[in-house]
Amino acid sequence: MERIAAAQQTNHLIRHPTLTPAKPQRNDGAIPLTSLGPILIASPHPDDETLGCGGLIARCAKLACSITVLAMTNGEASHPGDRVWQEKLGNIRKNEQYSALKMLGIAEPDVVSLGLPDGGLELLGEEQCELIEARILELMQAREIRTVFVPAVDDCHSDHRVTARLLAAVALSHPVEYFFSYQIWPPEERSPWVVASEYEYLLDITDLISLKREAVYQHRSQLNAIDPVHNEGFRMPEALLEAKLKNQESFAWIRDISAWSQ
Repeated sequence: MERIAAAQQTNHLIRHPTLTPAKPQRNDGAIPLTSLGPILIASPHPDDETLGCGGLIARCAKLACSITVLAMTNGEASHPGDRVWQEKLGNIRKNEQYSALKMLGIAEPDVVSLGLPDGGLELLGEEQCELIEARILELMQAREIRTVFVPAVDDCHSDHRVTARLLAAVALSHPVEYFFSYQIWPPEERSPWVVASEYEYLLDITDLISLKREAVYQHRSQLNAIDPVHNEGFRMPEALLEAKLKNQESFAWIRDISAWSQ
């Protein structure tokens, strides 16, 4: 954390695209994007990284900043069906994720897929979690990750919450430079200890919003019926698209990972 404070004290001298604090009264200096990489973005389902961080990814791609997407699941549970269908849907969604990242400017997307059960992360046992954390740590060390983006720990989707806590456990034992969260499904009420552990930032993506929209639309299986047999299932609500296709993306730097992830 000392390194974060030191970086903030010198930020006024840096002329790079920045994450600007959402609350001016808490402005201690913006964090320059060029200091974040290599970056790991944890995505519980294919599309979460695009919805939550699409503009950030595009901005970092323009800056030639290394980005790895950690795909926790293949999103195979978004539409009901048998095991064969689930496997096919998982492959469809993986391809959509890859296409979206290319649309955002990453020529050769670095996606590491864990293939965990979609909708079942809450059911993971302690030993399974330890193995997953060890694999994530190995990945982070191999990529020399300095910054991590995870879903909000109080997101309404259980897969998102578990993903946040798994990455937090790794960061607590092997600290990174920066640990950020992004929110997809906000809760009706936020816990005071979570809010107290966060420092909010906004990223202006006005010049990238059309690119992000095109990337979101690569996730066709989540926007329209896939085929006549499997036309029932999840579709992105208009309210979610409206919220995630605005001219700013919201993030929170986690100042106290332990308190935030309890």
